[in-house]
Amino acid sequence: MAKISRVPSAVGAIPVVGDLVKQADSQAQWLQDMLEQNARLVSQLPTTMKSFNDSLERFNQTVTRLDKVVSTIEGATASLIAPLDQLTVTLERVIRLLNEIPGAGFVRRLGGIERKVNDA
Repeated sequence: MAKISRVPSAVGAIPVVGDLVKQADSQAQWLQDMLEQNARLVSQLPTTMKSFNDSLERFNQTVTRLDKVVSTIEGATASLIAPLDQLTVTLERVIRLLNEIPGAGFVRRLGGIERKVNDA
């Protein structure tokens, strides 16, 4: 943008008045540039808001998909944990029964098993 001064050359010849007028002209040019920039930004606002809303919608869709995945994983985990808990209880009962068999301690000593099972 070419800078065209509004200060007449005769006014610029008077030092004090010329400086004040040049400063005023410079400030007016700065204000005009700011207004033009603000006008450009305001004109871009609807497009920016639409883009933001589209991004927010995609984010919400992603969160929904992640929520479904988490629910699926929680359901699968629950269906796996329950049988494991039952298996643990069953194994503890089997070990307790095996420990009650006469000679089980002797067999463990022969096999090198030093495990002690606490009776609950």
